[in-house]
Amino acid sequence: MHLLTVEDLSVSFPGSVAVRGLSFSVDAGQCVAIVGESGSGKSVTARTLVGLAGDNATVTARNLRLGDKDLRQLSPSQWRSVRGRHIGFVLQDALVSLDPLKTIGSEIAEALTQHVDLSRKEARQKVLDLLASVGIPDPQERVGQYAHQLSGGLRQRALIASAIAADPALLIADEPTTALDVIVQAQVLSLLRDMKAKGTGLILISHDLAVVASLADHIIVLKDGAVVEAGSPDRIFSDPQAPYTRALLAAIPSATTKGRKLTADTPPSTSSDAPGRREDGIALEARALIKRLGSRLAVDHVTLTLRTGETLGLVGASGSGKTTLARLLLGLQQPDRGEVTLRGQSWSGLSERQRRPLRPRIQLVSQDPLGSFDPRYRVMDIIAEALEIAGAPKSDWRARAAELILSVGLSEAHLYRRPRQLSGGQRQRVAIARALAMEPEILICDEPVSALDVSTQAQVLDLLDDLKKQFGLTVLFISHDLGVVHHVSDRVMVMHAGKIVEEGPVDEIFLNPRAAYTRELLAALPRLPTHRPFATHESRNDRTGRDTLSVSA
Repeated sequence: MHLLTVEDLSVSFPGSVAVRGLSFSVDAGQCVAIVGESGSGKSVTARTLVGLAGDNATVTARNLRLGDKDLRQLSPSQWRSVRGRHIGFVLQDALVSLDPLKTIGSEIAEALTQHVDLSRKEARQKVLDLLASVGIPDPQERVGQYAHQLSGGLRQRALIASAIAADPALLIADEPTTALDVIVQAQVLSLLRDMKAKGTGLILISHDLAVVASLADHIIVLKDGAVVEAGSPDRIFSDPQAPYTRALLAAIPSATTKGRKLTADTPPSTSSDAPGRREDGIALEARALIKRLGSRLAVDHVTLTLRTGETLGLVGASGSGKTTLARLLLGLQQPDRGEVTLRGQSWSGLSERQRRPLRPRIQLVSQDPLGSFDPRYRVMDIIAEALEIAGAPKSDWRARAAELILSVGLSEAHLYRRPRQLSGGQRQRVAIARALAMEPEILICDEPVSALDVSTQAQVLDLLDDLKKQFGLTVLFISHDLGVVHHVSDRVMVMHAGKIVEEGPVDEIFLNPRAAYTRELLAALPRLPTHRPFATHESRNDRTGRDTLSVSA
């Protein structure tokens, strides 16, 4: 008997079918991975398998069993006894999945007290052991903290600890490593491998195909809710049969893709008054920056030079100081010591009133555009707000917003939608359009593609490259994805414990690293099996905003 049996599963919502005719099984100690673009039906499948498809969902299946238990017949109260105890579920968005009113320790202990007979002392020790097992440093300190006090990576690890607290027979992990740097990702993958070795069945949903390759025994490729290909990792990665699978693999950024398009997307529209290439020289410079956060030295004597027209990559583990450094460069925080200059003029030394008229020159594209948008605003309002700050005449806002939204590959119809009506990739494009409304010289991109699937990521990376050339932008690109950084960057800086431990041309640093920490980062990077070149692929965006991949001979 299989641990989980799924036969002919279909899930529909009013007006749409999310999953159609899906069949697979999971055995004890086996990992089945489900991959595909956003909207392919991966997360709907995961939620359906834990009884959380939603009240408006219609779920049908010829067979849907966990061991000898028919999941089609469970009542809501029976599902509550299954979730956590028999099926663990790791959601993608840890911040909204963790209770903001509970400490991390209380959240994990709740899963234990509901399903496992432990004394209070035993439960506390189990919680500490779980936090340590998922790579959370200082469990004694973290156990009393709330979700908002943790970084994205720490929150994700706490969520995993909660999901595995009751030792479920089956774990469903929906993008469990999305927010993690390569070192912590390696720790989590090692934990999942250990669980597999002990007999836990695993369903892994991920847009990171290298992560999938390192863990999966069987891979299912979904597109528009249907299976387009399935097989072993060796077969899928070495000899993919479906054009869609080949397109997904060809879209993965790495050292080998540097200098070429990941997609053959339609070039963005050009504006007749686009600023073009800026003057040469040093766009932004930081000298000996120091910043303390509490008792921790978050930025420790960092010196950085960002040259006009280049893309400088900044990599490092969670907590290394990357985002704090970005905030210092943006003027959102003041350094304790040191100085930031913009075009040779003081930047960090200005008051906020003095800095405000210069802010359009340096803009941020963040990891979480949804969190930075007013949910009541339409896209038109979001861009118009930026145009107003930039001093554009109100009579020009409508035309300029339309021009900007077209330049990032969306249609004018998107101007009248609200953020929650957009996909993740579309929201990221709007965030880029908002930044461009200021006509900046410098873009600081802080994990701008980490939450995107591989094809949407490819489209956004190509878009940023096109816009960089079109508008003469200088880019600081912060990411924990070393493949992405290698693909986009001219130079790279490696940050660890607040210090820059190594910097130089990206090929030199990644192919011949000198610092032990850089070698540790590269060693932890999951890699795809060697595969043959694939057919030329292209990504079409027909101004409807649909992000699609296709393959041509």
